[in-house]
Amino acid sequence: MKNFLYLLLFVSSLSIAQSKETIEKPATNAYFVLNKTTVRVENNFIRNKYISSNESKDPYYNSAIFNNLSNKEYHFIVLGEKINLKITDPKVFDNLFMIGVRGIDTLKINKDLYRITDLEIQIVKNNKIVKNWTLVTETKKYTETNLLEGKKRFENGYFPYTDSLVNGDKLLILFRQKGKESFLKLHFEKKEGARKPFIIISNSNDLNKTVSFENFIQESIDKLHKDSFFDKSNFHDSWPEDFAPRIIGNRSRHFKGEKYCLVFRKPNGKKRIYDSFEYRNSVNSKKGEWTNSNGIIFLDLNESGAEYKLEIRYKDDPKYVAVYKFNTEPDWYQTLWFKIVIGMFFLLIFSVVYIIWMRRMTERKRLEQKSKIKMLYAQLNPHFVFNALGSIQGLLNDNQIEKANQYLAGFGSLLRNALTSSENETQSIENEIKSINNYIELEQLRNPFSYRLIIDEKVNVHETEILPLLMQPLIENAIKHGISNKEKAEITVTISKKADDLLFELADNGKGFDILAEQKGFGLKLVKERIELFNQSTKKMKVDMKIESSSSGTHIIIRYKNWLKND
Repeated sequence: MKNFLYLLLFVSSLSIAQSKETIEKPATNAYFVLNKTTVRVENNFIRNKYISSNESKDPYYNSAIFNNLSNKEYHFIVLGEKINLKITDPKVFDNLFMIGVRGIDTLKINKDLYRITDLEIQIVKNNKIVKNWTLVTETKKYTETNLLEGKKRFENGYFPYTDSLVNGDKLLILFRQKGKESFLKLHFEKKEGARKPFIIISNSNDLNKTVSFENFIQESIDKLHKDSFFDKSNFHDSWPEDFAPRIIGNRSRHFKGEKYCLVFRKPNGKKRIYDSFEYRNSVNSKKGEWTNSNGIIFLDLNESGAEYKLEIRYKDDPKYVAVYKFNTEPDWYQTLWFKIVIGMFFLLIFSVVYIIWMRRMTERKRLEQKSKIKMLYAQLNPHFVFNALGSIQGLLNDNQIEKANQYLAGFGSLLRNALTSSENETQSIENEIKSINNYIELEQLRNPFSYRLIIDEKVNVHETEILPLLMQPLIENAIKHGISNKEKAEITVTISKKADDLLFELADNGKGFDILAEQKGFGLKLVKERIELFNQSTKKMKVDMKIESSSSGTHIIIRYKNWLKND
């Protein structure tokens, strides 16, 4: 509230000062010094039309010094409405203070060419002659007294032309010696000045000194009261929009704690009052509300790593909005490199936690699979014992006591091997073959049949590991259900290598079975469940089973995929 009162008092004092305002002569000029004759074109803003990108656009420094101005043409843009042509008396040249576009001819050979007593001018406006060739000395005279740098300067000369221009007007001023060809042509084209507000005065605090925002506002207001120029003339009327960046600039580097007092150009031809402008402040894209203002804006950049955006417009012409951005430097913890480091740190932590979690889940899953497999083994062993007891009972019923005793002795050894194998996840092919051979020898005691074992010499039976007792239930089924009571019964077990795969094949010439029908026995079902559980626990090494069966026999292939990849 106190800040608002300061501004209200300041606006009131400005209004009182402006009630006595007088329209002064245009702000910037174009000077052509022809020996000791000086041609001055006055306008509120004059700029070289064909200025190169590395030249200044500031009218104070927009100058060029030429050694020879004769037989030349120069093109300018004017933004102000009023344009005056004045030619000074050569006697006052030394006292002339030039601000604006400058061209100076220093060649002594052109001395007589610029002699004012014989100098004629012609004015062409929009391709029509508005003033024909006329001697300068026959035009209106003028006398001026200017206060410059605390000293009075007197100036006399001739005032051959004045005019008011509208946008698009083109003016051509030609110079010649009496009755001769023109030696200098000055082209002027009227363009529209800024429609948006722009900064004419900026004041900021010293970051090395601590000052409250309230005190900064008061100090800035005191300084503006002492400035007798900024708002008591039409100096900045019709200036271009790109004048403002030279003063304040939308530079990218600002710092927390910076405070600004920004004075914007008042509306053309009008006084600065409390609601001449509307502005709003946005911080980090959070837009503020449009607020009435006198065009003197105070900013307090009190956040690090923030984007401040100031939008300002004239209240009676709101579609033209000027935008100024102030990006404050971030604190160390707001910098991009810090965010990258923190992001990588959290990513590393997440990765470690994820890896640990995945390992635990994998281990838990492996233990669950192992537990399930043991349960299957627990079902498999009674199944094996039941079948073995059935064979022993058959031998006893047939009064084959000796063979029954032999079977019992072999059965004990086979049962111990089965119990030992069930404790391991894998066992060597060599041990698997021993178990198969022992079982088949026992079964041949009851029902003689032909048995062949074929092993590919490329298979390392001593070091290659497989799932234990996976073939056992299949061989039991082949003997009990396939070749039972069949003359010339045959069973063949083949172990071979195909690329990186290990193949176990079981073939019999029994009666076969319907592979699509639901199987009532446990043997085949337990094998399928074991294969399924194993495949769930590994990604690379897999096991699958293929069964073909007909009335002429059954052929089963168990393929250990990628089992020999590193063999």
